[in-house]
Amino acid sequence: MGLLPGWSLDDCKAEIARCVAEAARDHPFLSNNPPEVVWNGFQAEGYVLGADAQPGLDTMQAALRDVQGPEAVLPEHKMTALTDTRFYGLYYGIPSFCFGPNARNIHGFDEAVDLGSVAEATRVLALFIARWCGLNRLEG
Repeated sequence: MGLLPGWSLDDCKAEIARCVAEAARDHPFLSNNPPEVVWNGFQAEGYVLGADAQPGLDTMQAALRDVQGPEAVLPEHKMTALTDTRFYGLYYGIPSFCFGPNARNIHGFDEAVDLGSVAEATRVLALFIARWCGLNRLEG
């Protein structure tokens, strides 16, 4: 269950449980055998990338332009799907965003990725990491 930013996980769970109970109340079988709502699997509040992420986004944009050229623009996608950014941003105070290769039908039975974009995304990520984290010279 993924929620929109500002929605309470507990409030949404209570609303779903109420809806199930109301639907069961007038059902011939379920009224005598009330369903139990069990919460397992993915549950998280919504996440919106804040202004504190701008230094990371700027560093990623610069890396993208160095790989793809001066006109390249970091794409922006708003979605209700799960990414780990939600957990880092909400629960660990780490502003987080996703970047990767071009793909289609992610996690679908016919998922596919453009192999050329994997190599290009790897170069962008390597530059980003080198600039964001710094480099140490290996001795020897």
